[in-house]
Amino acid sequence: MSSHEFTLILDHAPSGEELDALFEAGCDDSTPETVAGNGRLHFDRAADTLLQALTSAIRDVESTGLAVCAVASDDLVSLKDIAARTARTYESARLLASGKRGPGGFPPPVTTADGWSLYSWAQVSQWLRTNLLTETAVEPDHKILAAVDHLVRARCLLEDHEHGLTVLVDLLTPRDPQEQPANCPA
Repeated sequence: MSSHEFTLILDHAPSGEELDALFEAGCDDSTPETVAGNGRLHFDRAADTLLQALTSAIRDVESTGLAVCAVASDDLVSLKDIAARTARTYESARLLASGKRGPGGFPPPVTTADGWSLYSWAQVSQWLRTNLLTETAVEPDHKILAAVDHLVRARCLLEDHEHGLTVLVDLLTPRDPQEQPANCPA
């Protein structure tokens, strides 16, 4: 068994009674913090895998009535961040993203607002490794944190739409384990 460190973000800062309930529910391996009115629980949880640690912590927290609305992750990055993480210039990163340099097929932005695009570092680093043979390694744990964060956020967005959750689960359930969408490397 290994120790796994991660942070769960709650929908609000827990009260004294809720902190007691968290302790009783098995979250004695977490340290609470309040940031901008939201509660955060920093975990150091023993489990065989990070995924097991995350799912057990989320279940323990939510058994108290608190809601986990995100997992802290540094997966969303701008082109400026990509340039810094890869020791490239901003212009080099921009040209890769626009397909004007490299083999093309750069991962699309996760979101774009006010002219700024944010990308998934897990996807970008894998693309760089595969297409440019660079050593921009992303730890497997980073991919798991990013994936669980996206799923938890999706669940929160659809919590009032039971049918939406059913559709999401159906969409994410593979029909054939050998089938993997082309833009989603294993």
